[in-house]
Amino acid sequence: MEINLHLEFVTSAALYDQCLNHQDKEIAFVGASNAGKSSAINALSNNKKLAKVSKTPGKTKLFNFFKCDYGYIVDFPGYGFSKVSKVQKKEWAKEIPKYFQYRENLIGVIIFTDIRHPMKESDIEMVSMLEDLKLPYKIILTKSDKVKEDERIDAEDRNKKIFSDVMSFSTKDQDSITNLRKEISVLLSN
Repeated sequence: MEINLHLEFVTSAALYDQCLNHQDKEIAFVGASNAGKSSAINALSNNKKLAKVSKTPGKTKLFNFFKCDYGYIVDFPGYGFSKVSKVQKKEWAKEIPKYFQYRENLIGVIIFTDIRHPMKESDIEMVSMLEDLKLPYKIILTKSDKVKEDERIDAEDRNKKIFSDVMSFSTKDQDSITNLRKEISVLLSN
């Protein structure tokens, strides 16, 4: 059975206090500026234009809310080397932790990281914050189509030894798209 999340863009917010007020469950999509969060949203929705993507890292500069069947996916600004001002980076450093600390309907976080150089320092810092806050998370090793099969398996195995919930993902692999849709559906519908 094909699962469709029926994603649609609802609104954006620059600050935590401006975030959409609703009672549904949420999953946050986080990761470095070039990790493929927006591409994943487009693949999950079967709509290449739903989330803005660019060859230039850092296109997502707001909390973007996407409604789906059982709740919301919230696409976060990328961390790492996005081309934004120091003032903007400082603002995000305040606003992003607020979201995790105070958002009562946040049920989980999906961390997107490039399989070719996974779990950079910024990803590890995110995991540490989520663990401190006792928030469940899943690691998605993106761009798995860019490595050989044995490299993909090795990267998954290496990361599963450290982080229990890990899967590889490619926007070019329908099976991985379907698997991530299922994971999101189950999380939001329980």
